[in-house]
Amino acid sequence: MEARRFYFTVHSASNLVDVRNFGEMKVYAKVSIAGQSECTEVDLVNKTNPEWNTTLCFFVLEEDIVQEEVPAVIELFCRRSLSHDKYVGELNLTLHPFYKGECNFSVHRNDSNQSNSFGTLKFSYELGDQVLVTLDSSSPSKQTCS
Repeated sequence: MEARRFYFTVHSASNLVDVRNFGEMKVYAKVSIAGQSECTEVDLVNKTNPEWNTTLCFFVLEEDIVQEEVPAVIELFCRRSLSHDKYVGELNLTLHPFYKGECNFSVHRNDSNQSNSFGTLKFSYELGDQVLVTLDSSSPSKQTCS
């Protein structure tokens, strides 16, 4: 099956709404592209303005590249030690694989009826080389990039 490496870099977020009642925000991003999910490390320092500068690698089928529409979801969570991580917000996007440059988008909450912004997320992405991948039908389509 023909696919391409798709490099997605999560740079930072700014002005996130503080979802904690106690303690400080420790935010990470979960990026889901082409049925695969990867997470950044938790930013323990920058609270509501986290910085990651982390590049994640996914495999995207060539047929999705040709259609120039790659669906993506970026979810932000606050790490908590005594309970489940707390949802901060998300972006639902259609990425255009041949775009070059950084993007800034407003973060929204799927549990809110308001169209308010809950902060801003900065990211970039780049299409990589074409490769052949084999998918094991007994397990999720998780591949590692090198």
